[in-house]
Amino acid sequence: MLAFLESNNNKILEDVTVSQNSAVSPAQSAPYSKMQLLIILLTPIIVMGASSWLYFSGVLMPDGHTNKGVLLTPVLSVTDFGFPEPVISEERQWMMIQLSTDCTEQCEERVYVQRQIHVALGKLESRIDRVLLTENSNSDQLKQNFPRLTIKPITQQDLSEQLRERVPEEVLLNNPVFIADPFGNVMLYFTDEHDYKAQISDIKKLLKLSTIG
Repeated sequence: MLAFLESNNNKILEDVTVSQNSAVSPAQSAPYSKMQLLIILLTPIIVMGASSWLYFSGVLMPDGHTNKGVLLTPVLSVTDFGFPEPVISEERQWMMIQLSTDCTEQCEERVYVQRQIHVALGKLESRIDRVLLTENSNSDQLKQNFPRLTIKPITQQDLSEQLRERVPEEVLLNNPVFIADPFGNVMLYFTDEHDYKAQISDIKKLLKLSTIG
């Protein structure tokens, strides 16, 4: 009986020793934990970008589900428009960025249309901000007429070379509206040839595709 108990005890000790030897040390597990965290953080960004690109490029989708605006592939960044590097926070928003370096009467009409589109988004309205980039404007009057509009001073030098190469000059001079996601990716733009319905259709699709921002 004693021999049996001793044999049993030895077996238990062997099992414990094997278990301890096979355990991963904290130093070994640290890189693995960091990799897991990185994957968790990057997954929603990759999923949102891929789903938006697939939908608006028309790849793997029926013919009736392509974008109406001009798709930017690869995407630009808000830094190409003179913005600082985006800060990722809980308050991050989508943006409708109107580029009107010389804000004359036509520019103000475009600002008005953007406000109407913003209001027409209904419950999605709070997820997107309106921004006007301009070098010359009656800022006080615009702020009074459009209190929710953010006006950011800009010069031609603030626009990156990549932006000027990717978007035709005649478009840049005619009050285009760019759409930026909460991570600062500029993926789509509208010209004066895109009507109210075309723009609101694309923006609604983007916001409904994404749960971010």
